[in-house]
Amino acid sequence: MKKAVALILGLVIFISSAFSQEVSERKELAIFALSYSGWSIPEEALGLVDQSIQNVFISLNRFNVIGTQYRLKAADVGAFIDEIKKIKSENIEIPESVRLGEQTFTEADFNKLTGSFIIVVPVMSYYDIQADDSGDYAAEIETSFTFINVAEGRAMASFQIKTSGTDDTPKSAVKAAVEGIPLQLSYEIRKIPEFQLKTGVIDFIGRDVVLELGQNMGVKLGDEYRIVTEQVLSSGRTIKKNNGLLVVKEVYDEVSTAQVFYSSRKPQIGDQLTEVPRLGFETPVYVNYIASKNPVVTLGFRQIVSRGFFSFRPFIGAEVPIGANNDFLVLFPVNVYAGGELNWYWGRLHLTPSVDVAMGLLIPIIESEYTDDIVIYSSVGGHARFTASYMLSDNMKVFAEGGYAAMLAVTDLFESYSGLFVGAGITLKY
Repeated sequence: MKKAVALILGLVIFISSAFSQEVSERKELAIFALSYSGWSIPEEALGLVDQSIQNVFISLNRFNVIGTQYRLKAADVGAFIDEIKKIKSENIEIPESVRLGEQTFTEADFNKLTGSFIIVVPVMSYYDIQADDSGDYAAEIETSFTFINVAEGRAMASFQIKTSGTDDTPKSAVKAAVEGIPLQLSYEIRKIPEFQLKTGVIDFIGRDVVLELGQNMGVKLGDEYRIVTEQVLSSGRTIKKNNGLLVVKEVYDEVSTAQVFYSSRKPQIGDQLTEVPRLGFETPVYVNYIASKNPVVTLGFRQIVSRGFFSFRPFIGAEVPIGANNDFLVLFPVNVYAGGELNWYWGRLHLTPSVDVAMGLLIPIIESEYTDDIVIYSSVGGHARFTASYMLSDNMKVFAEGGYAAMLAVTDLFESYSGLFVGAGITLKY
């Protein structure tokens, strides 16, 4: 009898916890075609940006996207919102056509738009393409986005994205600028509170947390979620507290598994989770001492891709070797490198072996016999390192590292070095 009561009580607690979770669902979203004002923009460029914008919203997997051929200028956004308010507040019948600015909407199309949860109005606010002295072309594009909450008849968010690209033809320069839009746009969208994913703990697999939502809502490896609890004060106001941080390690169709970075208490079924929107990178900045025949100090940084990866993560980096070049003020030495790392997570402590291959460059600084050279290739080599880092906060880690570095000269202008190294630094997550 006691076992039966305990079982029923546990089931009740589980069900009540599950129903107390807020879990995101797909939102209806309509996107206007890209508009512009005061700029001479080729139709091909407009088409590239339009397609890029639509692809971002579709690939996020958290919207049911409705496309439209209508273009709405920035100056007409206010009138569009006022028209929505008027129709909804006065409950008036929509006329056969609605004219806003230069656009005339049919009744059916206006109904379709205002039946969406969110309307997105993109406007190309700046466009420029110029040829430089070398014969290459540089393109600059600025696109502003306004998000309209249809139900409330208000602009809920707005932001602007600036991208640029350089190439040997105007068309390819514009394409390069457009290719910079998706990363920034995806991040800006995920920063909007109404679009941040909310989910909950529904099970455990060993020490890993199982959370609702997966590929069906655009969850990716490396995404982070905060464990959030609410405290209702006697005044009726609510305080939200961050009680922990998880990182997604496996993504399935409708669920994902995550590892706990830290938690003020053991995670429980029913815990509320909220997405931590990030651009998807970590940047360690470091100082290393290399015990070469002639000791070398390197100042550098790595750019690690975190979103879309978990255990293995690729990176690129650059460093300045001080002591490897006698003409430091004439030829500035820089090593650039690319590689990969493996991550073992033990709560706040992260252990990371990594390897990379590197190429050394010398950049002329002051007028000399090398001034006509844009860059001089000086050395080849690489690093093998082991890094131990500790999370101070959700956005910062400190670390110490050691390993072996070697850069072998391919010109008399550079002195080879190799040896064991030790170092330390900080990592910024964003």
